[in-house]
Formats: sequence, C-alpha cells, structure tokens
Amino acid sequence: MLPYTFYDYPRGDIDTLTKFAIFGIPWDANSTHMQGCARAAPLKLREITSHLARMTEKGHNIEEFAAADFGDVNIYPSLPDKSRSNIIEFVKEFLPWKSASLLPIMIGGDHYCTYPVVKALSEIYAEKSQEKIGVIIFDAHLDYYDKWLDVETDFHCTVTKRITDLPNIDPEHVAVIGIRDADIPEYELARTDGLYWVNAYELYPYDQLQNQIEKLITYYRAKNITKIYLSIDIDALDGAVAPGTGYTLPGGLSYRDLWLFLQKIIQNFTLIGMDLVEVAPDMDLPSKLTQITAVKLITETMAFITEKED
Repeated sequence: MLPYTFYDYPRGDIDTLTKFAIFGIPWDANSTHMQGCARAAPLKLREITSHLARMTEKGHNIEEFAAADFGDVNIYPSLPDKSRSNIIEFVKEFLPWKSASLLPIMIGGDHYCTYPVVKALSEIYAEKSQEKIGVIIFDAHLDYYDKWLDVETDFHCTVTKRITDLPNIDPEHVAVIGIRDADIPEYELARTDGLYWVNAYELYPYDQLQNQIEKLITYYRAKNITKIYLSIDIDALDGAVAPGTGYTLPGGLSYRDLWLFLQKIIQNFTLIGMDLVEVAPDMDLPSKLTQITAVKLITETMAFITEKED
C-alpha cells in the first residue's frame, strides 16, 4: 500500500481517522502515442514503497500519516464514457465527503484522468459554497488543444482545455508551470482564454525560480483563490530525473525545484486534491528512478500538509 500503511479503515471510522484518500486510475487509453504503460503506475507505485525509507526529508514519519488506500476506479478502456462516469461517481459518492478535511490523492494513468476528478471536485465545492477553486498543473505541455487532430475532444493533450471549460473553473484560475513543448494552435488558444503559464526557461537561473513562485502566489491571492487542486505530470521534471514517461523532454524542473514549489503552494493555499500522472513504469530505468521520484513527490506533499496542520 502507498505509502507503507494506507490502512483499510472500517468505513464507519473513516471520517475521523483519515486525512489522505489514495486511489488509482489505471487508464491510459487517452494518450496520443502508443509508447509507455501509464495504466500500470498505480500498482507499481504502491509496490515500490516497500523499498523506500519511512521518513520524509524533514523528519516526518510516513507511517503516522492518516491515510487510506481506496483501491482503483473500475476502468473500461473501450468504454471511455463509462470510465469517465465511474471516476466522477467514485469521487462524489465513494469517498467519504462528510469530512471537510479529506484530501483525495489520485495516481494515474495518463493526464486525461485529471479531468473527471477535477470535474467532480469542482461540482462538490460549487454545492458547498460559491467560492471558486484554482488548478495548478506542473507539465512540460500546455495540453490546451480543443480537439486532437480536429476530432478527439477527450485526450491527455486536451485536459487543460477541458478543465477550463468546466462551469465552476475560470481559465484565468488555471496555471501550468514548466512548459517547454507547446504547439502553435494551443498556445494561441491559451493566450486568448487568459490561461496563466510559465515556460520552463523562465524558472532559471535559481533566483528566477523564487520569483516565479512568489508571482504565482500573488496571482492567486489577487483573484481571491484560496483552494487549489494540484496536478503533477511527471514530465514536468527534466528527462534526466524522470525518464520513465511517454513524452520525456530535456530542460525541465529538478526534483528540488518542484519540491520547493509544492512546499510554497501548501504553505499559502488549501489543497482540495492532487494527482500524479503519466509515469510509465515499463519505460523507467532499472533503478526505477522515475517511480521513486513520483512516490517521493506524493509523500513529501503529504508531509507539507501534515506539517502545516500540526
């Protein structure tokens, strides 16, 4: 179980005992390429936790995190509408929303898996209050095509656009960090819609990274956004750090850079959910560097949240 002790608490006690609700979406039928098996990531990331230390970098005991593993959503690769509905129903009905503090953490799957999760959460929060939520995405790509090959509207390369089309999420409330592979049509559409994005080269040298973190925080504060959904496409990281993904590229963030971003986001906003997607275990190094990095990012983010609430 990820990480180590995602206990299967009795459902009656889940609200009082659980902070982090882990679940997988083993679905990668929405990719624009045939390489990489991202659907295997939920299982493989669970398995790899038994090989890692039980303490985070800042000294938190991972075994003490109030986390439960809810298993995987049922996916039917040939039935995308059914799979999408299953995800939305899972988030809305299976996860115990009596606890306002429960934080869902999704492991994909390709990046399209993010869309139905955000859709469900945005509707939940729209029912609770009129407060808008923001979405921060770390990704090498804008994923802002309206249609892929002028036909497909629901692919991993359309996920950011689909999120901004949701009635409860304004395009200006979505930010994409780490861009270094954008196509002209999606770039122009994103600019027209008012999407916030940061190109990877704008994060360096190091003082620029700090400036961009502060700019992002200031941006959301100016829009009175306090609740954030966080999505991490593993290809936001440099290809040398995370080679096990279908679209690995040079020039991305280092693990430490992303670690700092995540720490600052948690310190300044309330996280309502997060995911980590696009890990392809079959394309990883023998050392399993990408998978280890993915698990570290999840557990370190959990530690930041735990530290904030202590």
